Amino acid sequence: MPATAFSARSFASAAPAFALPVLFLGYAVIANYEFVTGLGRDIAELPKSASAYLNGEAAIQIDTYYKKIMPHRLPSIDAMGAARYLAFREGRPGVVVGDDGWLFSKEEFEATLKRTPDLAEAVAGVAEVHDLLAAKGIELVVVPVPAKADIYREHVSYAAVPTDLERLYEDFRTVLDNAGIRTIETRAPLLEAKAEGQLFLTTDTHWTPLGAEVVADAVGKALGKRDISYTIADVAPVEREGDLSKFIVTGGLAPLVGLGPETVVPREAVAPPDAAPADIFGPSAIPFVLTGTSYSANPQWSFGESLKVSLGSDVLNLAEEGKGPVAPMWAFLESDTLRDTPPEVVIWEFPVRYLGQPRLWETQPAQEAKE
Repeated sequence: MPATAFSARSFASAAPAFALPVLFLGYAVIANYEFVTGLGRDIAELPKSASAYLNGEAAIQIDTYYKKIMPHRLPSIDAMGAARYLAFREGRPGVVVGDDGWLFSKEEFEATLKRTPDLAEAVAGVAEVHDLLAAKGIELVVVPVPAKADIYREHVSYAAVPTDLERLYEDFRTVLDNAGIRTIETRAPLLEAKAEGQLFLTTDTHWTPLGAEVVADAVGKALGKRDISYTIADVAPVEREGDLSKFIVTGGLAPLVGLGPETVVPREAVAPPDAAPADIFGPSAIPFVLTGTSYSANPQWSFGESLKVSLGSDVLNLAEEGKGPVAPMWAFLESDTLRDTPPEVVIWEFPVRYLGQPRLWETQPAQEAKE
């Protein structure tokens, strides 16, 4: 092959790789020139005292000024993110780009690659909760949620990661079962239900209402159904911009690169007209308490509502968003609910990806909750 032909072909194939850095460099030069010259014109607006620079006040003002004179800043970041995704199938730290437009949380990959989960630490933490509840005559039931990258491994480019996540799920259940702590098998029902519909969102960390319903049904089959015949009803659809797509692009550019919002149809449990009303002074008539992460707390997934149907009982949902699985449980252990109106059963929804977090078990209940 002639050298000139090889060089032309090589340059053509490498062009996308060079284009992005060149465009970014050019944009950075122009944008920061605008910032510096504008700053020179308006230097009078900046703080004059040295203390303002030491305590961070000046930095905040400069950042605000930067955003004010550069209204194109966020759109340009989105444009660069879209270009990087289209050219290299990459996003910012926090997301792993899979095949066919699927996105995965980097937490799932770090759960086995970055740090080997300490299952002895995990079982000790769960056992402490179990013992605290058992002392009050309350049963603890752990509901491990398998990783999205495990359930939808066909969209993951790294074959070893789903296998490691599957093993993590199985090992977590095994150590808890060996410690006498009751768990619910959720992975097998989710795999069996894949033919029924999508169980996790494509561009989001979380499960869909169908995925939540499958797990709720597994809980109901294991614990038995009480005597309230709830029915489930769809409510108004919600357009959700995936929390993982935001690591790539936001706003109007997202649909252009195939990362537009997904439609979620939340569900609501409807009690029969003759159902006994709950005690207006507290949840004394509620035998089940649910705690856990945003998988339970966010009403879009309707996990608590599906549990009402599968358990035939009201369920007090005390899960919290953005705090992981452990902190909401400690909050419950310190709560007036536990002290004044203890339930019969506590259902602890626990995504296995959190087992790789090194500081997961640092927060513990106050001493008085243990006594």
